[in-house]
Amino acid sequence: MQFSIFISLNGIGQIINNKPVDIAIGLIDFNSELVKKNRIKKIDITIVDKPDGNIIIDKGARRGYEFNENGYVSKYYYTIFNRIQSEEVLIPAIKKNGRIIKAESIRNTIKYINDTIFINAYYDNQNRIITKRVKSGEYFDTFYYEYNGKGQMIKKLHFKETNISENKNEFILGVQNELSSEFFNYEMITLAQTKIRCINDEGREYKKVIINFDDNENVLSKTHEFIVSWMRQESTYKYDENGKLLKKTFETNESNEIKEYSLFEYDKSGALLTEIKFKDNVLSNEINYLYDESNTFIKSEVNRDHTNASIVIVKYSYAFYNNFK
Repeated sequence: MQFSIFISLNGIGQIINNKPVDIAIGLIDFNSELVKKNRIKKIDITIVDKPDGNIIIDKGARRGYEFNENGYVSKYYYTIFNRIQSEEVLIPAIKKNGRIIKAESIRNTIKYINDTIFINAYYDNQNRIITKRVKSGEYFDTFYYEYNGKGQMIKKLHFKETNISENKNEFILGVQNELSSEFFNYEMITLAQTKIRCINDEGREYKKVIINFDDNENVLSKTHEFIVSWMRQESTYKYDENGKLLKKTFETNESNEIKEYSLFEYDKSGALLTEIKFKDNVLSNEINYLYDESNTFIKSEVNRDHTNASIVIVKYSYAFYNNFK
């Protein structure tokens, strides 16, 4: 059942969760409490691009999220550009009073061909992700997760799988080949700091992670250090007095020194208004979010892409479970 985005919805707070998550399903992490409270079943997103000085270009870019009744993403899809295809379109002749005033013609048009990636997520009774299955072509990359009694991930398995079901909307496991396995050991250094030892499928520690928390258990920083390569990644987070994320920073020396950071602004009700992104201290993107009259649900976003000199326009549409009230 489809509803206009301008209806009055029950919900207070911010639909987007921009705080760090352990397992990402889609490009956006949504506030599961608001999704559940408002009985959101699906969010579809369309994306068009307007280069500076040109008309809007619709390349068929799409994203979509489906939610279970607990408010968590169960399915996600997104398109990736594949190729451009040129087509000839016949333009009929124009007649007036029985006379041809403009002859028929052929116009060359461009069609954008995309591939679609599908992701399914499965949860345990504590709403923890236990399986993430990514479909690209005929094969599936599937990740299985296990947790300890504290809810910490202790195992991650990665398989290449095939589906033998005749109904492509359901999954029946065919061939399964293990690609990798990882195990995680946790050590509480202090009440505000945790160390994670990451073990590969050969039983060797290949990486250590240090996580620091504030008094409200918000992540302040997460540092990854690879033992053999000396590669290092660090993410840091800054919050306001209400726990809203104000700034996040990412730095790595993987190929060369890279530093990226984002600044966030909110309105008085706590809804996210803007995200401003920088890469190596150069402004790259300014994203503005527009909401419905309840100021909770995003109806569109406008992304000023300074790097590519264009404006990306993103529109959201919502569907709800039938017993939505």
